[in-house]
Amino acid sequence: MEKGITTRFNILATIALWAISFVFALTNFEVGSTHESNALIDMYIDSLIVKTTLLLAIWIASTLVLSKLFNEIWNRLFSDIFNVRQINFSESYAFSILMTWALLS
Repeated sequence: MEKGITTRFNILATIALWAISFVFALTNFEVGSTHESNALIDMYIDSLIVKTTLLLAIWIASTLVLSKLFNEIWNRLFSDIFNVRQINFSESYAFSILMTWALLS
């Protein structure tokens, strides 16, 4: 068995975190709440499917950029200062996703 974080693990972990967040959002949704949003996405895009797809694409793109940035910072700075091993992109992605989810929950 391969020891390490793989792309398959990252995909499954991301789907699991999305599922947990979705169930949490469904259980805490207030039905009677009427809220008018002034966000640009709500003003220019009416379709819920298009909004969801656009926000998902933005989330994926920002996650990949943040993971690559964390990977570069870790490999160029932390590994030299603290004498720790370098990490690959999959490990960087997993760490970034889990830390973001933990901090925002």
